[in-house]
Amino acid sequence: MAEKQKKVTGTHLTCPYCDAEIAAAAFPYCEACKVTVLRCPVCHMTVDRDGLQCPHCGADLKEGA
Repeated sequence: MAEKQKKVTGTHLTCPYCDAEIAAAAFPYCEACKVTVLRCPVCHMTVDRDGLQCPHCGADLKEGA
């Protein structure tokens, strides 16, 4: 099953859970559904907050943490 997610493009950020637009100043917090959205620093897809590796591109999520 492919998960429906949108990439971060410019200043148009959307919540992967409710599709509401997220203001760049508020990112990564979605005010509509009250969720903190975490994204991979390489591919910008949504990732699990406890993950060590991005499930989409394999990037190390704990690097520099």
